[in-house]
Amino acid sequence: MKPTARLGMFALAMWFVCIGLTGCQNQLAELMVSSPNRLNPWADNPSRLPPIESMAGVDQHFYVPVGPPEATLSVSVIEPRDGMPAPRGTILVLHGIYTRSLSMIPRAMKLADAGYRTVLVDLRGHGGSTGDYISFGVREARDLSQVIDALHERKLVAGRLGVYGVSFGAATSIQLAGCDPRIEAVVAVAPFSAMRDEVPHFGRTMVPGVGWAVTDRGYQGAIDEAGRVAQFDPNEASAVEAIRRTKAQVLIIHGTNDWVVPHWHGERLHKAAPDHSELVSIPLQGHTTIWMDPTGKVARHSKAWFDRWL
Repeated sequence: MKPTARLGMFALAMWFVCIGLTGCQNQLAELMVSSPNRLNPWADNPSRLPPIESMAGVDQHFYVPVGPPEATLSVSVIEPRDGMPAPRGTILVLHGIYTRSLSMIPRAMKLADAGYRTVLVDLRGHGGSTGDYISFGVREARDLSQVIDALHERKLVAGRLGVYGVSFGAATSIQLAGCDPRIEAVVAVAPFSAMRDEVPHFGRTMVPGVGWAVTDRGYQGAIDEAGRVAQFDPNEASAVEAIRRTKAQVLIIHGTNDWVVPHWHGERLHKAAPDHSELVSIPLQGHTTIWMDPTGKVARHSKAWFDRWL
């Protein structure tokens, strides 16, 4: 995770706790689902700034209208780098919360080096994409189905479809597979299993001690209100239910020392679908280090998984 993302997550957690302690449940709910671009007045706007991704080695860039509610997603494509006459498959690459697809270009490049066409997407309200609210994977998964439709229209889907995601993007990747049967393989790195479990843990972990002053009832009430604000059902923000629905082969990679999204989330997901999932636990890796992948284990396992199923 980049320093700006860490600062953003810490600031979000501080506001969670401060607002929660004052009992302003409505404010806590609003903050919980407000997109990064809505909170950041200097956020990218497709109408006035060129996409950073277009200057970072991508082969083409375009925007895809999605909704409802209406939004426009920034999409970048990287073609295979090994001289193959045709891609071995097509892989969507999804970033974490408070980041953007630019942060995933190194991983997308590695998959492109392995012969895959990779498609990076700025999720709703992130980076170069519009949208006022996030929904912890519910609406994001539906948006991505519309992106896949657009890829087909542009003849950019080659071979089988897979999706690679980290953290927020990892949970979203499983939810996408749960609602779109075109996805045949998933690599989910450090995914949370359900919004209702992760949000209270996140608030309490990012500000130890103080975060515990917000009760379970307070968090769950704010989550209910957040669903009303952003017009989605928080109970649907569950990768556990999605992994049970999908027939895609899902690889879950999780660090055993992850205190942001604990390892038990990965265990819970694998237990929910043992017949079509696999859990790879990486000792001593935390939430940030597993994204950085200093040992290369995430990259090796991911490539092997896509080679096997795509």
